[in-house]
Amino acid sequence: MLIIHKGYVDIPYGQIHYRQLKQVDGPILVLLHQTASSGQMFERLMGLLARDFHTIAPDTPGFGNSFSPPEGFTIEFLASSLHAALTALGVTSCHAFGHHTGAAIAVQMACTHPKFVRKVVLSGPSLLSEAQKDRLKASLKPVELVEDGSHLTAVWQRIRQRDPSLPLEIVHREVLLTQMARKAAQRAYQAVFEQPLEQQLSDLQQPTLIISGEYDTLRDSAEPTYSLLKNGQICIVAGAGPYLCDQNASEVAQVLRTFFQEG
Repeated sequence: MLIIHKGYVDIPYGQIHYRQLKQVDGPILVLLHQTASSGQMFERLMGLLARDFHTIAPDTPGFGNSFSPPEGFTIEFLASSLHAALTALGVTSCHAFGHHTGAAIAVQMACTHPKFVRKVVLSGPSLLSEAQKDRLKASLKPVELVEDGSHLTAVWQRIRQRDPSLPLEIVHREVLLTQMARKAAQRAYQAVFEQPLEQQLSDLQQPTLIISGEYDTLRDSAEPTYSLLKNGQICIVAGAGPYLCDQNASEVAQVLRTFFQEG
């Protein structure tokens, strides 16, 4: 029976909560989640990868059970905090897989610590045009608590609209995690908008794979992101949506094995 171990690691700003599954000695694969989820979104994937990788799925500051970051935090701050946590756990080098906001953090970490991150997979990368940013900004609304609990159903409906096929248990999980994050979720989106992602992608030296579900909400960013890479590959998962790590975990696991284990 596979047991995903959970724990906390201290860094100067607070505590990072993480999940870890170590059935083999290496290589280490770090899994970085989307807004407003947590490392919990990777549990199925971790099980499927257990024979090939030592996986670690931290909760980004402000999400899950990690510490609350200061107001106005940046992607650079999130990446620095997670790098500090991984270093404290004894990680000296790793592969990185990031989904949506996690992809933005993976790029930042790979650029800031090029010897630490060996290969990168960006799932639904957040390379957005100004028009896309404006539309997203207009759609972002703070989660305000209201007496009749309608703030819960509003988030429920938003997540259902993103992927109507999503099992109710996953919808429930993501609604609760969104409520836990609240202000951090709003700021995380803004931090993504402010990140100099285009320049960072152009500077990226590591082998990098772009992966996207065919119906991912950020599907249109896949090819533009790929075009900026010096050493890139691209894979579109047919029929998959924005929750492919849950819904298409077996396909994603095989793609990751192939990419990380090749030359």
